This record gives sequence, C-alpha cells and structure tokens, in this order.
Amino acid sequence: MEMKSIISSFGLVKGALELAKGLKDMLPDSTQRKAAELAIEQAEKAMCHAEIQLAVELRYHLCQCTWPPQIATRDEFGAHRCPRCKRDTNEDYKPPIEAPPTPFD
Repeated sequence: MEMKSIISSFGLVKGALELAKGLKDMLPDSTQRKAAELAIEQAEKAMCHAEIQLAVELRYHLCQCTWPPQIATRDEFGAHRCPRCKRDTNEDYKPPIEAPPTPFD
C-alpha cells in the first residue's frame, strides 16, 4: 500500500471518530450513550496503537515518557524530538537526577 493512501486512511478514520463523538453527544443519557462512549474509546485506543505500529514499521523513534509511546519527529537540527517532553530520542534516556542538598540550603 502506498504511503499517501495509508496517511489518507488514518485521516479518514480520525474524521469518522470525531463525527461519532459529536453524534454521541446528541444521545440522551442512556445505556446506548454509554455503549457509544465505550465503543469510541476502544476505537481511539486501537487507532493509537495502529499509528504506533506504523511508526515502528517506518522506523520512527518512539519516546517512552508516556503510554502509549509518543512518536518523535525530526526537528530542524536533525534531532528526533518527543512532542510531549521535547527529549531528543537519539540520546540515551537518563532520568533527571536531583542534586543532594548543600550544607548552605
């Protein structure tokens, strides 16, 4: 499948999910509305997992600051940056280390 077709398909599915959210909000509080909310939530999770799987297949970098992982994109300097934490995923992940208190604190 051609890349433009894949990207177009993701856009169509996202648009359909947004439409379904709007229609769901028109339903009165009922078991049908709760079922619609659950179905939309599951569809959004599946879409997110599909995006991540595609990113892995295309060899994009992933950041593990959240679950599901964030897809890092290349910035103007060539670094692969996480959209959420802004970390360069080319570097080894090192959690921030808090400095011990000094005697003057």
